[in-house]
Amino acid sequence: MDAAHELDLHAAFAALRANLRPITERIVVSTRAAGGRILAADLICQADLPAFDQAAMDGYAVRSADCAPPARLRVIGQALAGHPAAVRVEAGTAVRIMTGAPLPAGADAVVMLEDTLADGDSVLVRTAVASGMNIRRRGEQCRAGDVAIVAGTTLAAAHLGLATALGASSLAVLRPLRVGIASTGDELCDPPAALSEGASFDANRPWLARACEAAGFAVTDLGICRDDEVAFARLLHRVRQEGLNALVVSGGSALGDADVVRQAQSVRFFPLNIRPGRGILFGDFGPFVLLGLPGNAVAAFVMFHLLVLPALRVLAGASDAAPPPHLPLPLAVDVQGKPGRIDYRRARYVLTDAGAVAVAPLAQQGAAMLSTVTAADALIAVGPRAHYRAGETIPAVPLAGLPG
Repeated sequence: MDAAHELDLHAAFAALRANLRPITERIVVSTRAAGGRILAADLICQADLPAFDQAAMDGYAVRSADCAPPARLRVIGQALAGHPAAVRVEAGTAVRIMTGAPLPAGADAVVMLEDTLADGDSVLVRTAVASGMNIRRRGEQCRAGDVAIVAGTTLAAAHLGLATALGASSLAVLRPLRVGIASTGDELCDPPAALSEGASFDANRPWLARACEAAGFAVTDLGICRDDEVAFARLLHRVRQEGLNALVVSGGSALGDADVVRQAQSVRFFPLNIRPGRGILFGDFGPFVLLGLPGNAVAAFVMFHLLVLPALRVLAGASDAAPPPHLPLPLAVDVQGKPGRIDYRRARYVLTDAGAVAVAPLAQQGAAMLSTVTAADALIAVGPRAHYRAGETIPAVPLAGLPG
C-alpha cells in the first residue's frame, strides 16, 4: 500500500467506527455485580445528594459571625452521623459535630477540631471562620432530576458507589459483547503438543482472550484455523452458529498465498502509517464483524490495543470508546525515527538526574518478540520526524492502563 494512502490512527478509527453497529440488548443486574458493564440508560438522581447540609469535618457547628478569633463559645449539644442535634445554634453557642452529621439549624460553618480548644462546656475558636466552611451542601453532588451517570459509561468501582448512594440496588446494562478469538496458520499448535519442525506455539490467543475478558466481553476460544479457504469458511460458520458479535483473528492478514483472511470476500484492509502492524482487516458478515490482526505477536498487540479494542468497545456500546490516551513524556535518549510514519516502540521508564520520569526505548524491537512487551512500561510513538533529541516530549501509551 502506498504510504500516501495510509491512514493515521484517529482517521482509521473514525472510518472503522462508521461501519460498526453497537449492541442494544439490555439486562438488569444488581449494582454490586455491574462492575465493568456498560450502562444501558442514564441513571437519574431521584433525590438531592447529599439530602441535607452536613459537616465535612469533625469539629463544631457555629455561626461564622461569632468567630472572630479568639472566640469562646458555649457548647450546647452534639450532632453525630445519623443522630441530628435537637438544638438551634444561637449567638455565642456551638454544637460539637462529627463528619456526615446534619448541620444544626442556625449554623453556617463548621470549625475543624484542630482549630479549636475544648474547655468543659465551652470551646475556644482559634482561627477565622468563613460562612460555608467545611459544609457539604445539599445537592452538591447532584440534584433530583439530574443525570448522575450517562448511558454508555463503563461502570467502574466509583460509579457503583455513586449508584448505591443514589439508592440504586440494580442497574440496566448492555449484554456483554460476545467475542470469538481465533488464530490462523498451519505452523501453529497449542501446548503441550510437541513442536514439529517449523512449528510454533500460538501465543496470541491466550493474551487476546485475557484482554477481551478484562474489557468485560464474553469470550469464546475458537482455536487455530488452518491456512485454507474451507477451514476459514467453517470458522465463519461456527461464529454464526454460536451467535457471536465479533471475530478477532490473528494471522492471515498479509498478501501471501496462504493469507486466507485477507483474501476472503467481504474483508478489506485498513492501512495505517503505524509500525509494527501496518493496519487491520475488517469484514462485515451481517450478524457479526471480523477484525483481523497481524500474526506477529507484538504487531498484533499494538494493533489490538490501538484500534481493535476501541472498535470492540464501540460494538459493546461504550460511549467513550477511543484509541488509548497518549501522554507526553520526555525522552531519556536521542531516538531515530522513520520519516512519515509512526513507530510504536516498547520503552521503559527511567529517572533523569533531576528526578523526572522519562522514557527510553528497549534495545530490541522485533515485531514478534512478545518478551519485549513484558519488559516494557509503555509504547512510545516515534515519528513522523526522523530524529528526536533527549529531553523532547514524545507520546507514550502506558501499558499499565491497558486491559489484561
